[in-house]
Amino acid sequence: MSDAISQAKQYIEEENYKEALKIAKKRHGRDDIDSYLSILDLLIDKDFLLALEEKGMYYQYYDETHDNGDYGEKYFDEYLKKQPKSINVICDKAMCCFNKNKITEALEYMDTAYKKYDAYSEVEKPRISKKEVKMGKIELLIKDNQYNKALKTLDKYEEQYGNNSKVDLYKGQMLQKEGHNKEALEYLEKSLDEEYTLIGYNAQGDAFYELKRYKEALKSYKTCVKYEKEIDDLNLIVNFNYKSAFCCIELDNEQEAVKYLNKTIEILNEHGRLPKDLESIYQKCSFEKERLMKKGTVKDKEFSQSKLITWKSSIIILIIIIILYIILKLNGY
Repeated sequence: MSDAISQAKQYIEEENYKEALKIAKKRHGRDDIDSYLSILDLLIDKDFLLALEEKGMYYQYYDETHDNGDYGEKYFDEYLKKQPKSINVICDKAMCCFNKNKITEALEYMDTAYKKYDAYSEVEKPRISKKEVKMGKIELLIKDNQYNKALKTLDKYEEQYGNNSKVDLYKGQMLQKEGHNKEALEYLEKSLDEEYTLIGYNAQGDAFYELKRYKEALKSYKTCVKYEKEIDDLNLIVNFNYKSAFCCIELDNEQEAVKYLNKTIEILNEHGRLPKDLESIYQKCSFEKERLMKKGTVKDKEFSQSKLITWKSSIIILIIIIILYIILKLNGY
């Protein structure tokens, strides 16, 4: 038994559950997952509800398999059986449902949390404010590509709680998705004046792109490319890279276009089987690269370099074989 577990047990015997939970969280922070989960189980045995939520959150966000795809739902359900008026865990449950692609159910939980917020807050103090619950619903709608509903909910949010940089960002993004590109740019420029975000620059680039303002679009996309290593959203990375290529084509910079086409193709090649939308982009980039190559006005420098390396390697291998043959012959083989 680790010292951490022993100390936690002592706190639990003294009914000082919050201190025991603090020890568990420290073990999590140090990647001692076995001790972390063991202490949580000890607290759960004592009906300490915060430990139930903590364990659910672990499987929601940190466990590699998310407890075989459960996303902590059984722990959130157990919590809600004992405390059905917990705003915190209702929102946890909503995210769990979203992760399981139960979108309608997830949104219903967020609506419940918002509508019952004032009454439920008297039973258990929420970690998040009422307006943050509303914003949480908006973010779920955006993740589910329900752009029109997200935009309408944003309008209501703005009427009730006022404007901020996040509202500007999301409204700009949703307006662009709905084809209102000029209006989108107004919101995105306000948002980017307050805070630089890759999502903002990507949406700005898309608005310029749809308005055929390719020079401005390329400038926005290049800002995204500069910081792309900081994100792991494949769709976002592919979007600003492949559209950079087509901006370059429109600006008669075909050599630069080939560079972005190669990059996009390489990124998608690394991911094997692709969903339909990304497969379409892959085919589009491959076709466009082939078209440019047939024109004969640009060179595929990356291809030429790889071909040169292969040629040099072949010469070296041939020389080694000849040397080995001579050595064998001199030794009577």
